Amino acid sequence: MASSSPRHYSALSSLFLLFFTLLAAAVAFPVTSEFELGPRNRTYFRVYFHETFIGPDNTTLNVVKKNRPNGFGDVFIFDTVLRVGPEANSTYVGKAQGVTFVVSRRDVSLLIPLVLVFTEGEFANSTLTIIGKMDGAGKADRAIIGGTGRFRFASGNAVSEVISSSAEGLIAVFDVYVVHHAGVRPYP
Repeated sequence: MASSSPRHYSALSSLFLLFFTLLAAAVAFPVTSEFELGPRNRTYFRVYFHETFIGPDNTTLNVVKKNRPNGFGDVFIFDTVLRVGPEANSTYVGKAQGVTFVVSRRDVSLLIPLVLVFTEGEFANSTLTIIGKMDGAGKADRAIIGGTGRFRFASGNAVSEVISSSAEGLIAVFDVYVVHHAGVRPYP
């Protein structure tokens, strides 16, 4: 049976002493980031997405058309108007910009990454980035994956539903639930 030498115990003791000294220093002097997030806030708001398919104010273009029965493989880009209400003359608050991918071979299923860009109102100079799928009934439950301005470090959920649709365009309502941090120091 091999015996342990005093040098082995001494080296092991030194390693344990070094480990616990570093651990104590890390607890006593935590590393802080270059910015503080501030308290978490929760914000809910409703906004209306006004999309136009035809005419001089067209907000959507079909950039890839695969000519399949259900549109599988088609790609659209959009730059639509955001308003506070469903009426065409309701207050303008910004735009929604993004891409629509037809992603199912069997049914209508759309993958839509988009950015809500607020240019007016209480969220002016802020954005929210959203991604998720919309079903054939025009309903979607999507993730908020980030934001800027008032919505820095945002996360949350956006639930939308098409409330009006015709050959000329559509209107969808977005109920947006955002968790974000107040008091984030702006970057220089």
